[in-house]
Amino acid sequence: MYVVAEYLFIENFLINYAILQSTKIITRTKTKKSRIFITSTIAALYPFVLFFPILSFLTNFFMKIIISILIVKLAYNSKSLSLYLKQLSAFYVVSFVFAGASIGTYYFTNSYEDILFNYTGINHSIPMKYIFLGVVLGGIMITGIVQYYQEKVSKEKELLDVTIYLNNQKVCFTALTDTGNSLIEPISKSPVFVVEYRVIKDLLPERLKNIYDNNREDDFISIQGVLGDIGDEVILRLIPFKAVGAKNGILLGFKPDYITILEDESEKIYDDLLIGIFNDRLSHDDQYNGLLNISILNGGDLSVKEN
Repeated sequence: MYVVAEYLFIENFLINYAILQSTKIITRTKTKKSRIFITSTIAALYPFVLFFPILSFLTNFFMKIIISILIVKLAYNSKSLSLYLKQLSAFYVVSFVFAGASIGTYYFTNSYEDILFNYTGINHSIPMKYIFLGVVLGGIMITGIVQYYQEKVSKEKELLDVTIYLNNQKVCFTALTDTGNSLIEPISKSPVFVVEYRVIKDLLPERLKNIYDNNREDDFISIQGVLGDIGDEVILRLIPFKAVGAKNGILLGFKPDYITILEDESEKIYDDLLIGIFNDRLSHDDQYNGLLNISILNGGDLSVKEN
């Protein structure tokens, strides 16, 4: 009985972890891995109520709903009702997709005779290997659907209000979501958010501002001197880029503490990116001052800032 209980716990823990992790990705929720681990551990204990008749009431429909509500709250601890409902809905969708993929895998990979003669009435259940295979296939399907949906709903010419934070300072401006901007810093693999120098000037150290004020951003000797002098004040990176109709070049960038983006009436926080400094105008009519890499919106570290 000990071995059976051990396997039952491990199997349920892995499935619960996969569901909660997938829900986190879909809803773009930033939560600690330890919360998901602890919640998955607690949820993995739920099947053991079957061994205690006195707890059989926990297996009815309404108690399952209540338990799932508590699981989502414990995993993400959302203080926003709208975000919590979004997380709860995603939790159910992911669970149903995983379950459907598991059942489909079982019935498609077994003959009718095998299914019929393996049926044992009340104790009939799908073998665990098909459940794990269903979770893997369900995860692949969910990933594909989410990526397709994000690409479709992401507007190529959507203007967003952005705030960049660095060393207890901030600047606010309007940025254009740009599906053509796929610039990635080659070492860290971080997406690059290209912003006009004149907008972020106040965030930068004086030595760095002198380079841009005197149009010496292509002077590698001056840049090398600044990289050595600034030290840990600002994390700088050299970002190679290619542009259609222009020669290849190097863009100087820095890592902000984080940025916030006002999108769909909610403020979201992103911290896995670099700011590329562009010493010119991106828009002739000043409608926007930055080109927002679409991969920043579709991934990376982010969370919903709840008031």
